[in-house]
Amino acid sequence: MDLPNELIKLVCSHADLSVYDLMALRRTCKLTREFSSDEFAGRFFHSITVLMARSSLLAFIELSQHPRFGPFIQWINISPTIASEEGLGFLPSATAPHIHDIPVPPVMQGFTAFVLDVQCMDIMRTYLNRLRAENELKTDGSAEQMLNIAFKALAERKQNIRLSFSDQETNAVGAKHLLPNLHFGERTVWHLEWEETIARTIRAAFKQGCTIDKIELCETARQDARNISACCTDGIEQELTSLCFQLDALDIEFCHQDTETTVRSAKRMVSAAPSLESLYLSRIVDYNNANQVHIPGILKCVASKSLRTIHLGNFQISTSDLASFLARYRHLLYDLQLSYVCLVDGDCMSLIAWIKDNLPRLKDLCLEGICDHDEDTLCQKYSSCMIEVNGDVQTELAKILKDGFPKRVEEVQDQIDGQVET
Repeated sequence: MDLPNELIKLVCSHADLSVYDLMALRRTCKLTREFSSDEFAGRFFHSITVLMARSSLLAFIELSQHPRFGPFIQWINISPTIASEEGLGFLPSATAPHIHDIPVPPVMQGFTAFVLDVQCMDIMRTYLNRLRAENELKTDGSAEQMLNIAFKALAERKQNIRLSFSDQETNAVGAKHLLPNLHFGERTVWHLEWEETIARTIRAAFKQGCTIDKIELCETARQDARNISACCTDGIEQELTSLCFQLDALDIEFCHQDTETTVRSAKRMVSAAPSLESLYLSRIVDYNNANQVHIPGILKCVASKSLRTIHLGNFQISTSDLASFLARYRHLLYDLQLSYVCLVDGDCMSLIAWIKDNLPRLKDLCLEGICDHDEDTLCQKYSSCMIEVNGDVQTELAKILKDGFPKRVEEVQDQIDGQVET
């Protein structure tokens, strides 16, 4: 390595390098290992997922205590996903398509079948590994103790942590031998244990005095997963209230048949977070019931007076209630997104006029799929049209109020096609 150290450091921190490139540089020599370590850690350990298996929790402990890599942890997802004996029964038919569904030459069919069998067996083996590891942790009850050890290291370093509970497992640590959270169509392969996962994590973070600046609760209504508990925070009110008092941001997107429990937890969190600057609420519904009426009640419990970013979606509300909530932040709000909001009175144009007149500091606005119950209203007619404005929101809204909604792409194309035919 005859290059100057400054040039080697520049190469090792180049933005075009992939994680695999950085891993290769770390194996080249001591010098490139040293110069590439921070870039590697920043990309690879910024956001991690922890599974409820001993190997994953041990990796979380080791990483959080690592003097070089530990400080790079910013986002921690504690996965509620667990394997089950029910899922083990569904796996053989869910892992790979049948041989006759794959277009291969006749001479290759035997080899293809062998490859598929090997893939199926590998998935079965890793799923069984995960099932055993999670059952072992349930039996000895050491999960919360291990979470305490990991969070203690983060708290002693005074790190700001974003805490997530999501059924999407990205960058799971210590889990190479365990089956990742793959999608298996409509077969119930996974179980989602929300209540216990949330409770032991919140207790551990509270006990160690962690600084949590964001909490995310995200259930994506996967067809291959079944909820065996709701988004329940009963029994951890004191711990949750203490953590929520620190929050800058809160994201909740949760489909569950027990909407009463989910709404109670959401109200508890927004009422205990006086310093929130960002709020995201969407799809807090029972996916077997289209009656989306819960978010307005949650909005009435929001204690923060300093919201600057508000993203709301998939619910019904009166125009007056929505305006009343947004008006609380008229001099602070700069980012507003409303997606698939059904206005039970008024119409989209009236809402746009109100936004223009009452939210003077708005810099980012997105309105998508806004509708009301009258099929003849403009917003229903153009419900597929998305209004997305960055910068001079007031001017753009004034133009919409004067000229109407921007035409949809398909309408413009129809006009062009019509002129060509003529």
